[in-house]
Amino acid sequence: FVRFLCIVLGPSCIRINQSAIRPRHQQEIAIQKDHKSIYDKVGHHLNEHYFVPMTATILKQCSNQLLHDLNRSYFSPLTYNDQTLALKQAKKVVSIQRKIKKHHLVLRVTDKGYNFYIGTEKEFDKKAQNFFQDTNAFIELKENPFNKIQDNVIHLLNQIRAKNFIFQWQCNKMMPNRIKCQLAHLYFNPKTHKDGIPVRPIENTIHAPTTNISNYLDEIIRPIFDKECQNTTIIDGSSLIQALHQYMRKGLFKSTT
Repeated sequence: FVRFLCIVLGPSCIRINQSAIRPRHQQEIAIQKDHKSIYDKVGHHLNEHYFVPMTATILKQCSNQLLHDLNRSYFSPLTYNDQTLALKQAKKVVSIQRKIKKHHLVLRVTDKGYNFYIGTEKEFDKKAQNFFQDTNAFIELKENPFNKIQDNVIHLLNQIRAKNFIFQWQCNKMMPNRIKCQLAHLYFNPKTHKDGIPVRPIENTIHAPTTNISNYLDEIIRPIFDKECQNTTIIDGSSLIQALHQYMRKGLFKSTT
């Protein structure tokens, strides 16, 4: 079961062995990062849902096995053909990066697709400006408010904690990480499936100072919402089938439904 969780909560794709083109110390850093990420997710999942302590022997065994698997994945020797292919692909990527920089190009993943869009910086900037003019949904900031926002969030959390409105562990959970925090920003993905290739705005708030507060509120409110709305909420295919069976048992399912 623990090994299953390592797969489910681990990387979303099989890592390509790049030992032919990456120095060993870089791979060791990547291994430690992957190991910590997966181990923390598995440990917290088992602790939260199955009350398995973080010091449990089974988690220690899982940690050792995970580290062994990652080392084997990263340091398995490549065949000559794979080494040659990896080096060719690396050179091709570097060549593309140089061309993009030299000719002032923009490379973006397309909206609603698995393709890439490539165009000039001026052309893409014009599309973004057209979006601003057509929608009036955003305004351009004249100065960076990041430090002020982060300081206000930290001050507010400390103030709430000082008044004993929240526990210390709740304050710690919502407190922004000064090292990882970034200003929320806007970027665009091209909609190549539409005439003129307009752009879709994407708001990146994953490292914003208020993200931890939002995540914690979602964590405590969502179970209440799911419970109260479970009769009218379709979560996945299984819940849809169950809802249809219940609908049919009530005699509500008609040929015109």
